[in-house]
Amino acid sequence: MAFGPIMQLEINDLSLELAPLSKEIMGEFVSPGMQQLSITKYLSRHTAPVFEDEMEWFERTRTEKDSIVWGIYVREGKKRTLIGSTSLMSITNQHTIQSVSGSLIFRKEFWGRGIASAVHKARTWYAFEHLGHTRIKSAVIHGNVASRKALEKSGYALVYVERNVEYIDGRLRHQDNLECLNPSEAAWKLWWGDERSTKQSREARQKTIEAMDWARTHITLM
Repeated sequence: MAFGPIMQLEINDLSLELAPLSKEIMGEFVSPGMQQLSITKYLSRHTAPVFEDEMEWFERTRTEKDSIVWGIYVREGKKRTLIGSTSLMSITNQHTIQSVSGSLIFRKEFWGRGIASAVHKARTWYAFEHLGHTRIKSAVIHGNVASRKALEKSGYALVYVERNVEYIDGRLRHQDNLECLNPSEAAWKLWWGDERSTKQSREARQKTIEAMDWARTHITLM
């Protein structure tokens, strides 16, 4: 299950591809990527990886049974540039199928161009429509405003705040724990049962429906 199938999409002036990683490209995560604190400080990571670390991660991920990982590539003709990764992790199937999502864009020149939002929509669509997930969870450290906004555009809503999770830039930071629920009638009824859904969850559901509609018309699953 380790790596997800190829998905291609266009946003603004960029052609993106979500596709498996390879050993040959893992060095990109190290340089120019995750040895910079500006890239990793909101990832609960306080050390800089070297190539051997990334290769260990690759080999471990390649054989995992409860995760799906994609590399995020920018396509220019036949050239592909790796700029990050996105994943569905800790996939469980106890009464409902759930997972934890995560993303990283390590090339700062691609920040602020709508890539994270598009990737979240693609991943959410794949999880709900092709894997039958009921819920996706995610977490954002306070201060990481762009990540929180990108998740909200796919319908992630706040569940609870965990206090004092990380120490960043000289002070303690809280963590927002969010969820995105499958908006289909069957999954929605399964999740809420006899309880009434919250106003916040219903508003988030509409955003997820819009994200799924966008994905259906903008993503080519190869």
